Amino acid sequence: MPFSVHMRRAFLTIGVSLLALGAGARAEEASTTDAAEPYRLVRSLQNIQDQVISGDITALDMQRFLLGEIDRRLREASASVFDDTRNVDAALIYAMSGGNPSTLDLLAQRDVSGNFDNRVTSILRRYLNGRGAGAVKQLKEVVPEYRFTTIGPYLQLIGANAMMETDKETALKYFDWARLEAPGTIIEEAALRRALMMTSRSGDTAAALPYARRYARRYMNSPYASQFADVFVALAIDHPKALPPEEIEAALSLVERRRQREIYLRLARRAAINGDKPLTDFATARAKALSEPDETSPLALAKLYSGLVDIPSDGIEDVLTRLGGIADQDLSPKDRFLRDAAQIVAEEVMAPPDADSLAQANRDMSDKEYRDRMSELALDAETTGSTDPQPAPDLQQPTGSETAPRGQALDARMDQAENLVASGRARLKDIDALLAKEGE
Repeated sequence: MPFSVHMRRAFLTIGVSLLALGAGARAEEASTTDAAEPYRLVRSLQNIQDQVISGDITALDMQRFLLGEIDRRLREASASVFDDTRNVDAALIYAMSGGNPSTLDLLAQRDVSGNFDNRVTSILRRYLNGRGAGAVKQLKEVVPEYRFTTIGPYLQLIGANAMMETDKETALKYFDWARLEAPGTIIEEAALRRALMMTSRSGDTAAALPYARRYARRYMNSPYASQFADVFVALAIDHPKALPPEEIEAALSLVERRRQREIYLRLARRAAINGDKPLTDFATARAKALSEPDETSPLALAKLYSGLVDIPSDGIEDVLTRLGGIADQDLSPKDRFLRDAAQIVAEEVMAPPDADSLAQANRDMSDKEYRDRMSELALDAETTGSTDPQPAPDLQQPTGSETAPRGQALDARMDQAENLVASGRARLKDIDALLAKEGE
């Protein structure tokens, strides 16, 4: 009897162990299958993208990997996978997050069970193929319906993008919905940046400034912050009353020092070329204050922009000395070009007039010689090499009146100098616009 009891116990123990092993194997298999679900991978993609706009550039490699992996899993998934609405949403979010548009086409074609909303897939297929304007009517029906759902903020962002040019009021409403329903995410970052772009272009400074402050406070580490900087600088240049120096400083006060300096240098460049001395002086002073003594390149740029704007006001010889003292290695090719152009303008102001130079025909010849010199400098800037560390300002092309020869001779040396400086400043604008086109 004792033997049989021990035997029964032994067999019972073995049976329990085998059951446990079987259960563990099934659990592991289930866990592996669950982990492969598209919605889990898309959640990881969302987390990675939020890390990217927080400044973690190393996450870009993982983002590329996940996009490829999600694409493969969606293409290989059986139809039953999309009986789970989380996987349907995941496929749509993947498509709206930089995924392969053809994968959404494939899934829509395979969907015989009606798991995908045909209206949504139709909108996305149009939008992702560059035909978003044709989906505006459907977007206005679908976006409110899907508000407060998983894909809601993505649809709102797409809808706003599609309507930016045709229905600004609705676009702005959708941008606001998107950022409020997805705080701290790549959706909010994009919504703030694009809403700022739209309102600043339309001159709606009352709406643009709050967007600018929010973006500056939250997303200056984003790889897309350079676009914000360009829009912010244009806002300051085009609307000086709405964005005076004290407001600029307040908006940028929470931005990291290096980023602040970059924006102030961009602002100084634009202001100098526009001939706005007070704004140039303010921006260059802030850039200098945000630079350490051994940071030669930012200090050189501040010196350059200050010199550009001082040509008509300071002693020309002093300006030439300051410009000539800026080392080539501290400037990008485009900024070397601007320095050389400014030196030519200053040298023309200092050149003694002669009787021939006051004649219209010779003025035309002088303008031609100037343009030839500028062409040589432009060729040198183009072939010298590297990209400008700050994107070229988006200046408008000058009008014909800015470049047309003067209609009459100058009757005094002072008049000649003033007109030459004004012409030179217009030429600097022309040069900078040309460089901006070359950099695109």
